Amino acid sequence: MTDAAGRVGVIGAGTMGAAISALFANASYDVILVDIEKDALKRARIRHEGECLRELEEAGLKKRDEIISKIKYTTEFSELGDCFFVVEAIVERLQSKLELLERLEKIIGDRCIIATNTSSFTPSELSAKLKNPERLVLFHFSNPPILREIVEVGGENVGEEFLQKTVEVAKSIGKEPVILRKDSRGHIFNRFLCSALSALGWDMGKVAPPQVDAAMKNLGSPVGLFELLDYIGMDVLLMVQDSLTEAHGPRFALPPGARWLFEKMIEWGKLGKKSGEGFYKWVEGKAEIPRADPVDILHIVAAAVNEAFRELEEGLTDRETVNIAYKLATASPVGIFDVAEMLGYRTLIDVLEKKFEETGAEVFKPCEMLKKMAEVE
Repeated sequence: MTDAAGRVGVIGAGTMGAAISALFANASYDVILVDIEKDALKRARIRHEGECLRELEEAGLKKRDEIISKIKYTTEFSELGDCFFVVEAIVERLQSKLELLERLEKIIGDRCIIATNTSSFTPSELSAKLKNPERLVLFHFSNPPILREIVEVGGENVGEEFLQKTVEVAKSIGKEPVILRKDSRGHIFNRFLCSALSALGWDMGKVAPPQVDAAMKNLGSPVGLFELLDYIGMDVLLMVQDSLTEAHGPRFALPPGARWLFEKMIEWGKLGKKSGEGFYKWVEGKAEIPRADPVDILHIVAAAVNEAFRELEEGLTDRETVNIAYKLATASPVGIFDVAEMLGYRTLIDVLEKKFEETGAEVFKPCEMLKKMAEVE
């Protein structure tokens, strides 16, 4: 694919942008990777020469022995003009994204699709100032993006032609698109991930990260919760958590102690994988996790299940789609509702009510649909 029809742009060379550009280059698209910082582009190239290739092989996606020849690393925004598909993967700040997208629309062609990897904003919010809003489509990956199969695709205002083309593009790079036709900050997976984080916040300082992660792995997830937080990055986590709190209310708010810890980790430069250390030390793209005995994380799981049922209450999507999204985003053999049924709805309600009584935290307040499931169990 050497002509303009096969040229893809990726804006932002950070953790997500570097991985997304690697996926496209691996699929033999010609990629324009743009970032305002030359150092970010250099770091992305180093990842493309080593870590990304290893992850592509681990994911069973590797098609090329090298990918850097398919990528142009540049600080020049104008290079995106001939792309048919451009992915925005910059910092999770609404105003920054709005300004970027307005600028982008002025240089790309009328049929170019604008895809956003936003973790916490909706396509409708991001397309609000565009002259052609129906071509902006959600294109959200989960961490780590090369290893996880899922891409959440959709939006309330996206045109059907643009949506179907984006689905084709997602499949062409080896991903499984999960279609969302209703907007919600946090989409499917990040909503119950952030609920789990809010619940976990009440345990900060009481349990060791390896203990929590051992318990997560016992439930079938190959990646522990603290390990996933390191993948995402402390700075991004706070931005996403604040965005979801703004949109959905206090159940996403972190307890003061947990927020203090995340802010301090950012201050100390312990951002996670991208800085080499977060809750764990990272060596050659892998977390060094000590062996530990698992602890009880039932209240964390219950909070995530509770949020999954809230998504159904709101009509965000259907039960099967939520289950599939959980499997793809966690590489788990079971979906979140499968986990709920294994544990028992009455058990989950009892755990939530006890934690709500102890803490008063909204994240533990059972939703009506979960209550009804417990009644008929």
